[in-house]
Amino acid sequence: MRAWARVRWLAMPLVLAALLLGAGILVVLEPWSSRKGLDVSPREDWTSYSWDELSSISDILAGCTDEHEAYVLASRYGLCGADGTLDEELSKEVTLLDGTRASASLVGILRDVQSDGRHAGLTFALQGVAPEHAMNLSFEDADGDHADAVGGWAASEARAWLADTLWYELPADLRTEVVAVQKETACSVDATDELAVTGQLSGSATDWVTPTTDRLWLFSVAELCGSVPARDDLGVDQTMCEIYDAEGVQYQLFAQAGTRAFVPCKTLMQLGRPAEDDDSSRTWWLRTKTLEFGDGFWLVGTDGTPLNGLGEDARAADDPEFAPDELWGPDHARALVVGFCL
Repeated sequence: MRAWARVRWLAMPLVLAALLLGAGILVVLEPWSSRKGLDVSPREDWTSYSWDELSSISDILAGCTDEHEAYVLASRYGLCGADGTLDEELSKEVTLLDGTRASASLVGILRDVQSDGRHAGLTFALQGVAPEHAMNLSFEDADGDHADAVGGWAASEARAWLADTLWYELPADLRTEVVAVQKETACSVDATDELAVTGQLSGSATDWVTPTTDRLWLFSVAELCGSVPARDDLGVDQTMCEIYDAEGVQYQLFAQAGTRAFVPCKTLMQLGRPAEDDDSSRTWWLRTKTLEFGDGFWLVGTDGTPLNGLGEDARAADDPEFAPDELWGPDHARALVVGFCL
């Protein structure tokens, strides 16, 4: 009996090790959703998930170590292909509290960062939230042709409207799940510091670009187009390009659509369409401040072309069919395509 007891005593560490190893294997093999205490059944079409379910999936994606892992996991839930390809034809209907019909498109996976440094798993573009809205209504000139853009996105009236008005029009089930993220934007703009010498901005990109924390925001030209090319004919030099490029990373949906600055894009054109009208498109504001002059913002034309102010002026003269109009100042009302993250 003593010998048997001794064997049992010696075997106990081996038994415990085996149990711990088995538990570890179970943890590794266990679905991500179960580890989170959530049970979201995978579906082929992501638009059939509730916002709560999408938020749960987003939390799981945020724990991935890299984009490849996130793509593989997201594909299991029907959000994208295994290589991260998104279906630009899919959108989820959103009805605002005032009855406005809008729609949300998935544009990015594991692209944005929350204010606490954690990733946000999913990024969406919300279209059709307002017929038109100005970036700024404060006039700089007596004739009203040019509204004030000093302070850029951070100080814009459009940003305040998104935070103070549109936010409270979102349905409760969506508003509960939206998380605040950091947006890099060239906001330090002043008429006295635009040009150190002719054609060259003072300082570096880090001197100009500062973060804001937003739950709702407008897209930057870099988030749509990636790198912005220098265009002497439109007043964009290499120094300005470096600042534009520091305003974020191109989202997957726009990358796969081949979106580029100054080039028409069908995907961007469709985002300018209101939910109730599939036959027309509108110009829509970007949060990127034009660095070529003191009072303008980038926008997307009716054919989906990302334009700076000089680009729009040129199109107004050469291509009236697609030009927004001859006045590009921030006081002019245009559509808003709004970004948000879960």
